[in-house]
Amino acid sequence: MALLRAPGEGCFVWHEISTRVNRAANDDAQLMLPITAEEMAAEAPKPAKRASQRKPVVAAPDDDGQGSLF
Repeated sequence: MALLRAPGEGCFVWHEISTRVNRAANDDAQLMLPITAEEMAAEAPKPAKRASQRKPVVAAPDDDGQGSLF
């Protein structure tokens, strides 16, 4: 228990960083640099596109319900 103690005041500093850190392909020192509000807005995820409505599949009269790839 003697080793478990809180860090001293001012030992840690935090700042916002790029969301690029979430991808293993990104491996450079710039990932640790603070990010500006403009950069954060540019990295914001784009709204997802709505999926188009699919027409229901109508089974042929001789279809046994198993489906076919051919």
